[in-house]
Amino acid sequence: MFVANTYSELLEKENLIFVDVRSESEYNKETIPNSINIPILNDSQRVEVSTIYDNGDQEKAKQLAARYASEKLEHIYITLKELSEKHNVCLFCQRGSLRSTVLFNMMKTMGLNIYKLKGGYKSYRRYVIEKLEELINSHEYVNINGFTGVGKTEILNEIEKNGNNVLNLEKLANHRGSTLGNVGLGEQPTQKMFESLLLEKLMSFDDGLVFVESESSKIGSINVPKNLRNNYNNSPHQVMVYSDLKDRIERIKADYITDDNSILDIENSIDRLSKYIGKTNSTLLKEKLSEKNYDYIIENLIVKYYDINYSVKKKDFEFTVNNDNSQKCANEIMNFYKI
Repeated sequence: MFVANTYSELLEKENLIFVDVRSESEYNKETIPNSINIPILNDSQRVEVSTIYDNGDQEKAKQLAARYASEKLEHIYITLKELSEKHNVCLFCQRGSLRSTVLFNMMKTMGLNIYKLKGGYKSYRRYVIEKLEELINSHEYVNINGFTGVGKTEILNEIEKNGNNVLNLEKLANHRGSTLGNVGLGEQPTQKMFESLLLEKLMSFDDGLVFVESESSKIGSINVPKNLRNNYNNSPHQVMVYSDLKDRIERIKADYITDDNSILDIENSIDRLSKYIGKTNSTLLKEKLSEKNYDYIIENLIVKYYDINYSVKKKDFEFTVNNDNSQKCANEIMNFYKI
């Protein structure tokens, strides 16, 4: 039998690429970042085989699985052979058992120089849990504070363009962090997938300062790790960004008003906000939405909702800056921290 490798051992390989051999739905829910999906059994086949197996006819389930898998073997072999010409290829399934083991042994027997993740995705999750806290605590953070629309994300993007460590939690969570934060963005990753993306990002950083936007405990449905929040909120490096109301409106409009789907998302969000901003005001905002009076809606929400509910906690700010141009503002912050 060929030997599987731990995740830590595999990270030492150059040009490593993971191949998730689980079904499409398993892969889409959560996987190792940047892995590719080559399912041995697709969703419907997996359900059928699992049902037969759980009902006690294990031999029949194995025969059916073998039949379905055999139909894909030529394609799988060709794909893995092409991948292995430029990469160190590693297979994994849920627990590193039947699916990846059978395929791994077969491909190795056929002469492919590939690897298998010991313990599968479950062992990878244990690595994430163990390593995430260690990496979070290994960095020093610069916490960017400011009201909604002051351009914190734009500033982080400019700082990152200059080769600095930037932890954009909203990007990882696919959410802007506020009640309307999902407008135009689609679904968020699962909590486990977010943690995987967070770990991957932290592993990419050098020893320099890490710039991060101040976030609450949740970004949409995603929980921000408590120790990460403690690290950036208690950091001595606190930056406060200001911006005038007109500029804030323009930034929010550019971010949120993108297409017809975003308008529908905004209308639904206004309905959800009615208990906070009042039914009369929410009705008025929907009327303004139909009139495409976006400036009125944004200013109303800034004054009557965002600045009240997303207020900036008082801190000893190390540096304050006005953002009338995000690139210039980012340069001022980088100059202050001498990077």
